[in-house]
Amino acid sequence: MSELLYWLWLSELKNVGSVTAMKYIDYFGSVKRVFEAGFDEIILVPGSRRSEAEQLNNKELSRAKNILKNCRKTGTGIITLYDSLYPKRLANIYDPPLVLYYRGTLPDMDYEAVIGVVGTRKASVYGLKTAQRIASEIACGGGIVSTGLAEGIDSAAAKGALKEAGFVIGVLGTGTDITYPSWNRKLQSRIASEGLLLSEYPPGQKATRGSFPARNRIISGISLGVAVIEAPAKSGSLITAARAIEQGRDVFAVPGNIDLRGFEGSNALIRDGAYLITSGWDILSQYEWRFPDKISAAPVKSKTVSIDLKENDRKDASVRGKIEVDNNSSMEYIDLEEQVGNLTDDEIKILRVMSSKVMHIDEIIINSALQADRALAALTQLELKGFATDAGGKHFQLNVKTK
Repeated sequence: MSELLYWLWLSELKNVGSVTAMKYIDYFGSVKRVFEAGFDEIILVPGSRRSEAEQLNNKELSRAKNILKNCRKTGTGIITLYDSLYPKRLANIYDPPLVLYYRGTLPDMDYEAVIGVVGTRKASVYGLKTAQRIASEIACGGGIVSTGLAEGIDSAAAKGALKEAGFVIGVLGTGTDITYPSWNRKLQSRIASEGLLLSEYPPGQKATRGSFPARNRIISGISLGVAVIEAPAKSGSLITAARAIEQGRDVFAVPGNIDLRGFEGSNALIRDGAYLITSGWDILSQYEWRFPDKISAAPVKSKTVSIDLKENDRKDASVRGKIEVDNNSSMEYIDLEEQVGNLTDDEIKILRVMSSKVMHIDEIIINSALQADRALAALTQLELKGFATDAGGKHFQLNVKTK
């Protein structure tokens, strides 16, 4: 029987984490011997607990066989902690995953300048724009961007790197065949085709409360350093930064307005010793000596965005029109090209009733003919996605021109 099945069996046992599992593998000499050991043998292992011995005495392999079957069906590869392809950087952290599942191209991460780029889901326009720019600069400079593909900063960073034909590693808190959030399907599919999707969870496994904090250690574990673009005082990206520090990785942070809650965590990282960065090269320059043949300073090409919003962009779109980036240099903008397909009908209605002038929320609600709660929800999402800006006093302004 293939030893891979024993790794899958061990990785799926409840309350037996990688640290515990490695204790028994080290004692018995192989994962196969752990499977073959009986309760009486297991309980004699130094530091063994009865609850662990009972779990390890469960020799049922049906779950492992189903995982292997689903991996073949979904085109998902598997590497175990003892495989030569398993990243040594990750293997050397305190609690590396016993098994990694992947889709896409598996690079030799130990010989690449992998940089984690993370931040809040509820990002500002400035944060989204900065995430795209820094990630694109990392890609242009020869680095690889690793991120969690969550809404907000993570997705913006992935798009920024991909626009420069960069390699992106998307670390998931679900199986590689599950898209979370669901509207990110296009981005995740592109990374599976042009980069790498990585997870410690088997195909079909959906997100759980603890899966995303757990995946953060993988983002930092495969990376040389982690860049926090925007993070409030309580943010999952700060967990990633904490894991990076524990793993001996560098931590970088983008400074933000001290009056904005969205940057309280980022600014605190800088205060506590993180590298202050304003560009991707600020990060890559720290590793140029390690990868002289791969890393170099490179200018990022500026891009002008013109977006056509048509029925074939969204099958259920209720309006047609053209959206162009406003070139008013006094405002901050992000590249919205990839985001048009993610708009809901309510968000499109809001876009169509707003003009380039500043509008009060009451005027927006009346002109959109939406109920107040729906209009507010749509406007909030447009702000998070970078289409609109809060101008203060319940007034909002578009970051795009509609025609």
